[in-house]
Amino acid sequence: MIRQYLILLRTFWLGGLWSAAYLVRPLLEHRGFFPQHGLEVMHAVVGIGAVCGILIFLLARMSGPLLWSESPLQLLLVMVLLSFCYFGLLPWWKLQMIVVHAMSVLGVIWLWKAPALVVRKDRYRA
Repeated sequence: MIRQYLILLRTFWLGGLWSAAYLVRPLLEHRGFFPQHGLEVMHAVVGIGAVCGILIFLLARMSGPLLWSESPLQLLLVMVLLSFCYFGLLPWWKLQMIVVHAMSVLGVIWLWKAPALVVRKDRYRA
């Protein structure tokens, strides 16, 4: 049951990030509302994504032991760290957009590494 919640949170995080970065931002930029008003959307999406990432980590931790050497877990932690770094670059919105694009690329790699699973619990069953 927890696996479905983890996949839902991952879909919500990555879908929101990609739609904000590649649909909403270009539209707002074309209309002349970026960066003045568009950054508010990006801040909200990255903040919600950081919360989703922490929830994914905590739920995965509660469901069973995690192997720190697994690359999906490492990608998750790097993406959460980048989400916090995003807010450290608040005065420089162009650097923030670079961080958003880096998180988007890492999200694609994360999906390739664990296509249907966030936590591979089947390995831990006896």
